[in-house]
Amino acid sequence: MKTKEAVKKPTLALPNFIASNLKILRNRQGWSQSELAEKVNLNRGNIASYESGLAEPNICKLLRISKLLKVLPRDITRRDLSDANELALAQLAHDEDRMAEKERLTQLRYRAVELTELVQSSRRLFQYKRRTLASPCKEADLFAAQYEQLFEVTEQLLVEHRELLGEVGCKCD
Repeated sequence: MKTKEAVKKPTLALPNFIASNLKILRNRQGWSQSELAEKVNLNRGNIASYESGLAEPNICKLLRISKLLKVLPRDITRRDLSDANELALAQLAHDEDRMAEKERLTQLRYRAVELTELVQSSRRLFQYKRRTLASPCKEADLFAAQYEQLFEVTEQLLVEHRELLGEVGCKCD
């Protein structure tokens, strides 16, 4: 009986330009390895290891580095930024990504204003109906108390939502 050997399919390795691109981008900024390391809260040895190809940054470190160097993480890893055209495309992609982030944040802020207005309008309607109700029954009083609790929770959530949008906005700028 013949045994079938596992047939290995050749895998195509994706290019990895992290080492060369970090050095190129750092030098374009005029920074030493120590200066870059300090700006992204690492030590010079980390940067030296990344640039020599002995190590690669984890995703969190790559995100910090890419944000500082104004190039998307995928472009640091997959584009040859020694090519001026590739560098220009990477910078354009970063700028477009930042603009999309800012637009999304603007939309979320606008939506938060709309939601606040909607909740306030609902409250005014509730208060009007409550005032004009001739003789509220016991259930109406119970519903009114529940509505007031719901309104307070909603108000708190909207405040926290606006605060979160403010914090996110600060981190995006």
